[in-house]
Amino acid sequence: MSLLPKSREARMALGWILTLTIFRLWFAPHLDLVGDEAHYWECGRSLDWNHYGKGPGAAFVIRIFTLMLGEHVWVVRLPAVLLSAGTGWLIFVLSRKLYSERVGLVAVVAASVMPLFAIGSILMTIDPLSVFFWVAAALSFWEGVQSEKKRFWILTGLWIGLGFQAKYTNAAELISFAFFLLLTPHRRKLLVSGKMFLLLGTFVLLALPIVFWNAFYGWITAMHLLEGGDLDRGFHVNWGKFSGFWLLQAIVVSPVLFFIMLLGAIRPAATQFPGQGEKYLLCLFWPLFVAYAWISLNKTANGNWTAPALVAGLILGSGWAVGKWMEGKKIWRWVMVIGLAVGLVETALLHDFLPLHFKNNPLDRAKGWSDLAAEAEKVRREVGADFVIADEYQTASLLSFYLPDRPRAFTPDWPQIMTQYSIWPSYREKYPAGSTGLYVAEQPQPLPPIARDFESVRVVRTYRRSTWGQPTGPTFHFYECRGLKSGQPTTWQDRLEYSRKNK
Repeated sequence: MSLLPKSREARMALGWILTLTIFRLWFAPHLDLVGDEAHYWECGRSLDWNHYGKGPGAAFVIRIFTLMLGEHVWVVRLPAVLLSAGTGWLIFVLSRKLYSERVGLVAVVAASVMPLFAIGSILMTIDPLSVFFWVAAALSFWEGVQSEKKRFWILTGLWIGLGFQAKYTNAAELISFAFFLLLTPHRRKLLVSGKMFLLLGTFVLLALPIVFWNAFYGWITAMHLLEGGDLDRGFHVNWGKFSGFWLLQAIVVSPVLFFIMLLGAIRPAATQFPGQGEKYLLCLFWPLFVAYAWISLNKTANGNWTAPALVAGLILGSGWAVGKWMEGKKIWRWVMVIGLAVGLVETALLHDFLPLHFKNNPLDRAKGWSDLAAEAEKVRREVGADFVIADEYQTASLLSFYLPDRPRAFTPDWPQIMTQYSIWPSYREKYPAGSTGLYVAEQPQPLPPIARDFESVRVVRTYRRSTWGQPTGPTFHFYECRGLKSGQPTTWQDRLEYSRKNK
């Protein structure tokens, strides 16, 4: 399996990836961390076999990089930039295997201007890891099927297992592979072969620590996943949410590119492996995409849900567009060029490179947190607070990162399991009675656990988060919380028992 560039298209693809990587390395430190990045960094300081709602992959990777290079924003984001470069090259190689190097080049460029992937190439969340290992598994499984060499099957299990450590969605790739083998008559025997058991065995070995962790903690991740899809409340069809899913996909992919992607996924262009190649890409795209479309009937969708499936969609769309181009249908050449241009404009808007701004820019979440933490530190010194509490787990993690000396902030001591903070010791477990806390929250009234835990709670200052010096976002209230009450602290076992009883 050659990964080295030999042709003009390959060199162009590699040059494009390297140029983007240099740009992303320059741009990444210009933004504050977002809540998820800070939370994975915080989890990295208390590494475990799993974390509430998410695997340990992102936290582990961030921890390794910060141990080597220090606690800096650019260090936290460096893995995302490197992973995006690797994903870009893997997309090229997979496209080259199934279609051609020209299709690979188009797919790489399309991925780079797609808003969802552009953001995921800078922010170090679970998605860069998930998508990288999804594409790596897709490539190794194809090689394993074609050559039937055992090492590719073991590698596939390894890549899926590592992806599962970041995002549980990666296990769904096993379903895609099973569909492909079932739909390809002369490959069906591989479904129950020793090679498949090697693949599954490798995956299970990597997944077992997560399973054991969940068993130890009373299957809280399973409860969280049910709640995340609103499946614990039953399934109620909402066509508005379903329509919103399709609209959101068109936005995160870019409308014209999404249109071309769907054309390629409905009537795929012939690959170098007629019947097999198209089927393989369709199995990598439709099962996961349809699954989340189905969930969106009941639950408001998130744009990044389908990220792994969109890789196959991009390759299918690129193969379809290049095929029309090669047939001499110039209109489709222009449609493809317009699609790439629109995606580039969207991405430039996201990065604030154009003199326009739009509401709900996802990168606005990465602005103003260092200023908020600086203000919180001033108030903390004024009131003599021993510790800091935030109303949300992401805000707590951001304050932990940006406060001097990086102390661990806390969240309110709810009686039930709410977040990873419900598993870690609370301020009631860490500090003695009579201690003073600083509570940072958007609410103008303290949440019930705060009012319960302190003798007196009062607002001492308000502050509106800024974006590069301009006020933006919600107003935060700083509460002086004096006189931590004595009493038996709530443990994670108590919270788990309460959560179970109140389901």
